[in-house]
Amino acid sequence: MVKRSVWRWVSVSFVVVAGFRMGVAAAQEARRPRSADAEIPSARQANLSGPEQMREGGRIVESMTTMRRRVSDMLDRSRQERDIIKVNCLNDKLTQIDVTLRSAREHQDLLQTAVGINNDGQRNHEYALLTIFRQRAESLEAEARQCIGEEAGGFGEGTTISVRVNPNIPTDDQDRYPIDPITPERPNLTSPVM
Repeated sequence: MVKRSVWRWVSVSFVVVAGFRMGVAAAQEARRPRSADAEIPSARQANLSGPEQMREGGRIVESMTTMRRRVSDMLDRSRQERDIIKVNCLNDKLTQIDVTLRSAREHQDLLQTAVGINNDGQRNHEYALLTIFRQRAESLEAEARQCIGEEAGGFGEGTTISVRVNPNIPTDDQDRYPIDPITPERPNLTSPVM
C-alpha cells in the first residue's frame, strides 16, 4: 500500500516537472527577439506607383468628404423636421465619419511622407489603410441612410387603423375544461420526506 502511494507521488511529480520544463522552454522561445528587418508579408500588394497612390489617396479623402457632407445634409433636414430619433442616429453616424475622415487625412500625410522617402512597405501600408477608411465611411453612410425617424417607427398623423375580428373565434370561456374521468387523482402526501 505504501509502495503504491510512493510510486504515485513520483509519477505525478515527474509529470509536473516535465510540464514545467516545457512551459519554460516555450516561454524562452517566445521571448527571442526577431530580426529588425523582418517584414510581415501582406496578402495583397498594390499595383500602383507612389505618385498614383498619392492621387488615389487624394480621391479617397475627397470622396469621404463628400460622404460626410451628404450625411450632414441629412442631419440638417432631420433637425428642421424636429425628428429627435433620426437626429440622434445621424449625429452618431456623422461623428463616426468625422473620426474616420480625420484618420484618413493623417494617413494621407503619412503616405506622402513614405512616397517622399521612397519607403515602399510604409507606402503600401498607408494606402491599404486609406482604402479601409473609405470602406468604413461607405458603410457608415449606408447606415445613416437607414436611420429611422419617428414617423417611420409609429403611425403618422391621419392614419386610420381598422380592426376586423374573426367571427369563428369561440366566445365561451376556454379556460375551464371538464375534468377527465380517466385521469387518476394523486393521493395526499403523508410526510414531506417520503
